[in-house]
Amino acid sequence: MKIKKNVFAAVFLGILLSGTAMAEEKKINELEDLVVTEKSNPAPIAHSPEKTVIDIGSYEITGVAKNIADIIRDQPVIDFRGASDLVPGDLVDGDDTVWMRGFGSNRFVTAVDGANIHKPGGRNTFHVVDYSLLPTFLVDEVEILPGPHSALYPGMSIGGVVNLISRTPSHYNCVKPDVSVTTSFKSYNTQNHSAYVRGGIDDFIYDAGYQKYSTDGYLRNAEADIDTFFGRIGYILPSGGYITLTASHTDATREIPVKNDLSTGDYDGGFPELTTSSYYEWQTPQWDETAVSYRLNYNQPTPVGVWDLNAYYGEEEWEKTVLRQDQSGAYYDAGWTGTWYMQGGKLTDTITFSDRHQTIIGTDIEQFFDGFDTKLGSPAAFDDEKRVELKSCFAQHKWQIIPRLTLTAGLRHEQADIRIDNMSSSTGALLITGKPRWIERSFDDVAPKSFLTYELDDMAEGLRDTSVSVGVSRIWRAPINFGDFNPRGMPAGAWVDPEHGIGYDFVFSRRLVKDIQLKINYAYYEIKDYLAWNWDYAQYTPSGSNPVTPGMEYQDYIINLDKVTRHGLEVQLTGHLMDDLSFYIGYAYQTFDSKGGEPAGEAAVDDMAKNRFNAGLRWQLCENTLVLLDYKYQDEQVVRKGEEVTPDEWVFTRIPMDAYHIFDLAIQQTLFKNRGPLKKASLKVYVNNLLDEDYENLSGYPATDRTFGAALSFEL
Repeated sequence: MKIKKNVFAAVFLGILLSGTAMAEEKKINELEDLVVTEKSNPAPIAHSPEKTVIDIGSYEITGVAKNIADIIRDQPVIDFRGASDLVPGDLVDGDDTVWMRGFGSNRFVTAVDGANIHKPGGRNTFHVVDYSLLPTFLVDEVEILPGPHSALYPGMSIGGVVNLISRTPSHYNCVKPDVSVTTSFKSYNTQNHSAYVRGGIDDFIYDAGYQKYSTDGYLRNAEADIDTFFGRIGYILPSGGYITLTASHTDATREIPVKNDLSTGDYDGGFPELTTSSYYEWQTPQWDETAVSYRLNYNQPTPVGVWDLNAYYGEEEWEKTVLRQDQSGAYYDAGWTGTWYMQGGKLTDTITFSDRHQTIIGTDIEQFFDGFDTKLGSPAAFDDEKRVELKSCFAQHKWQIIPRLTLTAGLRHEQADIRIDNMSSSTGALLITGKPRWIERSFDDVAPKSFLTYELDDMAEGLRDTSVSVGVSRIWRAPINFGDFNPRGMPAGAWVDPEHGIGYDFVFSRRLVKDIQLKINYAYYEIKDYLAWNWDYAQYTPSGSNPVTPGMEYQDYIINLDKVTRHGLEVQLTGHLMDDLSFYIGYAYQTFDSKGGEPAGEAAVDDMAKNRFNAGLRWQLCENTLVLLDYKYQDEQVVRKGEEVTPDEWVFTRIPMDAYHIFDLAIQQTLFKNRGPLKKASLKVYVNNLLDEDYENLSGYPATDRTFGAALSFEL
């Protein structure tokens, strides 16, 4: 599949400009030799009014990270909703693993080096980003930008942005590579093994990694087996820029939990009781996934700014297996396969005019293709159809107006083209009379963004290291996900409009004492034409008992709510109580309100947990011993779970979830340093759900009980 011509044009433009820069003579300033006597470790978490930055190398969790979701889940702006802490990924029970400010991944952005990564999603769920495909191998830092205030990211960044920053290529003084190996074992035969190698020769660099994750799972029929391979090669340019090519491959098998019902006799005492699953053991439901991705990064300083190109291509192929019985009692596989193809590029130029002025201009394009087929041979099967194309241009300027007042303002224009499937996957009939097989729609708009920060240091001695900020930005999001325009395979997108509104953030930041930082963020959203699923109340869904005027089918299957508002508060407190005792505290409150009175609006916004709280301690008990303790609380909520048991056949359940409190404990021991070829060896033992709390995950299934684990790590 070829990347569109304007992506090639962007590549050509970047290389042309870089060639001009490299042709110029470089001025080299020689410095005196410096002797470094002590190396300072970066802070694990750094807060600024606009964002939070997590340093992957120094950030410690009570366990072993399976992927990036395990790193960001402690932040108050992030709501981790994984089906299980044992099974990574988000399609096992049909919903997102990570939410942000109460929004699923269709309303916040996950990016790699500033370039959005997502696919249009599943037929009913968001399923935009599968975090199990994002190991921590190459990630140097994670930026978390709350709110819709950056013009550099797509309009779907309503909740904010999670940006994964890759390690910048650097020269190596010797050919011996750096090697890291970690092996861990946990309850329920859970294993997580990884190896990572990085090095370089002269101006060439390379990285390679492998991760093997497997578990028997806590529930009945909940095993998972995931293999991820990763590699990167690169070249450091004479001008100080670089070019890298990254590739990754993942093979994953994840079973879907089945009923374990004591009242029906279909019960296995080796697993917790589970009555809310839509599947039985004999159906052996599971998801198999194969995913590949390729990414080109090109960074080039020039006389007209620093140019950065990020181009990518990816494929995800999902195969669902689920057995059913026909009228004769014979078994058959009623599953199906779906394939997503994602490709695009982002080109930016960062121009620093002075210490007070910096401008970023750029353009990006994203294209998404889809293929779908049932194993029974659907008349509506198709291959490699382009479903979504996003084209954007943007400009953002950071201006230090006076020494204590800084404004970041930007403008983004975005155009979205979508193609809606109008054919029934079971019968091959057109679903909306008079419309073609593929319904094409286009949307475009402009969104201004702004974020203003004033530092209060000069106002009074008691206001040193204190700032106040306000962000005011327009919200605009086109219906670019399958859950928006083809939910459950129905062509509801033929009738919907984009969301639009405004988002406000008010931020107070202060260093209290020593390195203890306080950040309080109040956010208010007002979103008009908010897209909501309405099939429980729809009047235009045709059936034998509900004839619909031809041409009006599915008009209210998805609706635009009149207006939805959100109030939210996030509080973060981090730092050291003593030199050997650090802590973090996070609290989040949110409430959504649908102003139009639509029943679907009430269902869409009243199921969120209003209160979440987390806290952690990191105690350096002695030079080589670190104790980690984490606590998490989540308020009660109601979840709405949907499972597609066969194509176009869905089971929906509303499940109340009680509030819960979770403690995790770990002890990490450095065994030795610089012994033979080994730079460092460490052992971590940990307990998750220390008090064995009974609670439910997002599917309403029993969440994992107390588990024990140990991890051994080596650095060569």
